[in-house]
Amino acid sequence: MSETIDNDNKLHFEPSTIETIDKSVLNFVESLRLSTVTNKGFKPVPIIWGTAERAFQVKKNKEIRDGQGLLVLPIISVRRTGFTKSSASPGVFQGNVPEIDKEDGGSLEVSRVLYQQKTLKFANADALRLYGQKNYPSPNPKVVYQTVTAPMPVNVEVMYEITLRTEYQQQMNDLMTPFVTTPGTVNYVRLKENDHKYEGFIQADYSSSDNLADFSGDERKFETKIQLKVIGYIVGEGKNRQKPHYSIRENFVEVKIPRERISLREIPEHEFGSYYGLAGMPLSVAQTLEPFPFRFSNIPASSFFGSSGTSSGGGSADVSGGIITTENLAQYLNEFFIVREVLKAEGAALPADKRTFTTTNNFKFNSEQVMVNGILQALGATFDYTVSGSNTIIFTEDVEIGDHIVITYIKG
Repeated sequence: MSETIDNDNKLHFEPSTIETIDKSVLNFVESLRLSTVTNKGFKPVPIIWGTAERAFQVKKNKEIRDGQGLLVLPIISVRRTGFTKSSASPGVFQGNVPEIDKEDGGSLEVSRVLYQQKTLKFANADALRLYGQKNYPSPNPKVVYQTVTAPMPVNVEVMYEITLRTEYQQQMNDLMTPFVTTPGTVNYVRLKENDHKYEGFIQADYSSSDNLADFSGDERKFETKIQLKVIGYIVGEGKNRQKPHYSIRENFVEVKIPRERISLREIPEHEFGSYYGLAGMPLSVAQTLEPFPFRFSNIPASSFFGSSGTSSGGGSADVSGGIITTENLAQYLNEFFIVREVLKAEGAALPADKRTFTTTNNFKFNSEQVMVNGILQALGATFDYTVSGSNTIIFTEDVEIGDHIVITYIKG
């Protein structure tokens, strides 16, 4: 995820796995806070997860076994006994929503919050542009939201067996009663783990057994098994998932498309940089550019829909209207554009000061290109030459007899 999460509490989303459902069942049993009377007084009954390795249980829950390794009663164990994926399951999520075919995936929207930081940037930018002041009170339609999406949850049915083991009948009565009365007159219970919630149904049959009938010397034992059916859901593929468990996306608030003037058959005026990204600039602003108006060509462009200045025949085109067409372009170039006029030929005599040369025609300032022996010269007193008037080039260093100097310019 490329974006920094603004609010971890609102946007965080934990995947739902098989272990998440297991933990929700264990949380439910622990929430009953089952206790009973033992030879050590009224004590909480230990709850163990029945599928854990015995070596692990011995190390973690030392109090559940005596010195000979036998279980100390009363005790409650929980284990998963069945797992079913049923497409007809009456779970929360129905149908199928495929994941978005992108790297970060995601199918369903689970959270949507305002991204204040970016929304504020758009509001400040518009306020500064329109009113010249940031944070100026004004409507802001450019609201950015962060949306969290998760993979499509898959409904599953999981069966659990809760086993109650006691030494006395009264202890068993104490432990069984909460399972009967907590759901009320129905068998439905709500299971929770993190932000996930599942539906549990305590089955009606409480399977009980004991060893009272064998009259052996073994210690008396009572056992009751309670079946719990959980309708849950699984999100993602757990540790084998290659895409993120959830993804964060932001909405579009503004779409900008560069204007394609050629595609739209638009040919704006050539003056003041219309072809150079300055289209629409007021004349007063353009005049502040230095130098002006010689920054761009002064030759007017032809209107795409104009007919003035065109020629219907194959003869010479009319240039009196000041309109450039494909027929009169060469004539305009001949009239306005001077290419490689020789200021000094190689071996020709030098002027008295060896620096000052005059062109045949006046030229527009900053339209000239001066070449000395094929090398382009730079304009400026600290560079190669300066301009005096509208037709004089003055070099900053003496020109040698063997130099060849040419100039290209637009007539002034």
